[in-house]
Amino acid sequence: MATDGTLALHLGALGDFVLSWPALGRLAGLGSLHLWGRGEWGRLILPPEQVHEREAARFASLFSPAMEHALLKWLRGFERAVVFAAAPDPVLLRNLASAVPQVSAVTTRPPRGTYQQVGRWQVEQLARLGLAGSPRPLGPLLPPPGSPAGVILAPGSGGRAKRLDPELTALLARRLLEKHPTFTLLLGPAEESDYRQALALSLAEVPHQILADPAMEDLAQALRGASLYVGADSGVSHLAAALGAPTLAVFVASDPRLWSPLGPRARVLGALEARHADLSAPEFEAVLDL
Repeated sequence: MATDGTLALHLGALGDFVLSWPALGRLAGLGSLHLWGRGEWGRLILPPEQVHEREAARFASLFSPAMEHALLKWLRGFERAVVFAAAPDPVLLRNLASAVPQVSAVTTRPPRGTYQQVGRWQVEQLARLGLAGSPRPLGPLLPPPGSPAGVILAPGSGGRAKRLDPELTALLARRLLEKHPTFTLLLGPAEESDYRQALALSLAEVPHQILADPAMEDLAQALRGASLYVGADSGVSHLAAALGAPTLAVFVASDPRLWSPLGPRARVLGALEARHADLSAPEFEAVLDL
């Protein structure tokens, strides 16, 4: 292992991770980048040999008073470590500092009262730390999409307050069907049975297909091949935008000034705007690709 490499440790959820791609790209610009995090997410942007599963047993002592010798030895192969977390754990930072020459923490969201998009906030922190290398876009390491996925509607979110209610979901679905013959309803592990049943009732008269609980690589392939993606503020919406899909994210409870998705064809609507928006209007054409 290169002794001048960077180990990025990411403790956030999927949306947090995707919003960190620009910052991770800056770290990759410094040289070899390894990621400690969720393996299925990390392998979207880095080769498997540079991704280390955070739930693996060999990393358990990272948060213990004394690290195991094998882990200590492995960490000494890195020149720097950067922890991405909402509130970095002091024990984790102390353990890293015992093995890695340079340890830094990047908070994944700005302090209360600061309204800055979190991905840009993270890049600015790296710049202040002297760690912002030349930008290196981290694109998806996926084969080209096969058959087009068409329109995807994903109303769910890991944060229940962020979800699109069944009534709004059905309204958006009917608006989409004005331009498209059908769409795919995307459901994930965070959507419990009661919410799924309520969606099924609201969409009973609306023609659609269902894609439920896909594996991460299959999900990424579907998003990448989508002609249009409409969803709540969720990790999946952030992933869709980052993969380049025409993305419309509807924000119900969170602040888009902080959490708006990053992508070349991403737009944001508030819930009230979404209820009254004409999705075929000219101002949405660039995003919706209609």
